[in-house]
Amino acid sequence: MEIHNLMEDKVLNILNEICDDEEQSSEYSYCTTPQCRMDAACFVLNRIPQRYVSSGRGFAHIESDIQDDPQIQIDIVTLAHEGLRRVTTIQRSFYDGRNPENDTIDEGLYFQFPMIKGRLFNALNFAPIVDVDVVFRCNGEAVPMVDTRWQNPYRIVSNTPGTYLFWPKPIKADTEGEEKDFVFELRIEDEKYEPFVHTFSLHMISEKVKPVKGMKSMRDFNLQDLFLIPRGDEIR
Repeated sequence: MEIHNLMEDKVLNILNEICDDEEQSSEYSYCTTPQCRMDAACFVLNRIPQRYVSSGRGFAHIESDIQDDPQIQIDIVTLAHEGLRRVTTIQRSFYDGRNPENDTIDEGLYFQFPMIKGRLFNALNFAPIVDVDVVFRCNGEAVPMVDTRWQNPYRIVSNTPGTYLFWPKPIKADTEGEEKDFVFELRIEDEKYEPFVHTFSLHMISEKVKPVKGMKSMRDFNLQDLFLIPRGDEIR
């Protein structure tokens, strides 16, 4: 048995019950799409103690503890409603009713890319950049992302200043163990800053992949910190 956070099951079960009841209600005030449910679950899980198990005995022991503590159930329900209210209020552009876990790939040989992360700063005052779109390209075209939760271009916003993330969709390969260099570029064109392009490459080796729901990244690729130069009007 793998290590498992038992609270994930509890939170998802309670959230699904609330959302299913909500969909039957005449008022229907919450967003209950699969992505809204997952974001609300993350909201709850980040605010409650985690309970990890690695065996059937441990599972039974913690399950008993949870059932005997009604306050845990009350806390989860309260946070679930708060999380659903928040995600409903700030629905993102890709909340279109699709379940991103349905974005699967067929079994076969692929180049599987890591999650690509980096930070952008103002070159004059070293402040993190906000309100800028970062485009991730290869061969002159925007790179498709692994599913609808990942955007390209990526909009850097004020609650995560300076930070951008991309997760490219796997690309089919002809043979297992095939090696290939992929050349990518980050491109930024914003009226507040001088045009910016940063090029880098990833050396990838193809591998056999089985179809799974919701691709899982086992690696991160951290780019060096990058700096944008404000245009003349922005300097004054």
